[in-house]
Amino acid sequence: MHSSTLRSGRRLTTLALTLIVVGACGKKTSNTDTTAQTSGGAIAPASNSVQVADVNVGRGISADKHVANQSDTFTAHDTIYASIHTTGTAANTKLTARWTFQDGQVVDERTETISPNGDAYTEFHIAKPSGWPAGKYTLHVIVNGQETQTKDFTVGR
Repeated sequence: MHSSTLRSGRRLTTLALTLIVVGACGKKTSNTDTTAQTSGGAIAPASNSVQVADVNVGRGISADKHVANQSDTFTAHDTIYASIHTTGTAANTKLTARWTFQDGQVVDERTETISPNGDAYTEFHIAKPSGWPAGKYTLHVIVNGQETQTKDFTVGR
């Protein structure tokens, strides 16, 4: 009786292992490969998209288009600079900076066409020699017609 029980146990174990192997082989996977091989053989992201990683405003801009003297409070006669840090790869991406006053009035809007390949910085700025009205302002960052981020700042008296 002991040998028949042992054989039955082995059969069950073999059957269980077979079912596990068959189940694993038949598992359906989704094709989520987001890479492509370049002509040089390198592996690169297949996605052609640009994302906004960060937005900074301040009183100056450096040669590499990073904000110098970062601030979210300005005086009426300041030139206000924005540095928009993007990531991703895409040709002819429309990057728009729309500056609005607290009542929703558009103060300025500029669009740059960028074709980044990885991290990139784009500079925008606004100036008003007669002086900005005191209040709250918002910089709306728009990528290909879609608002992706906003940055609030204040102009004091």
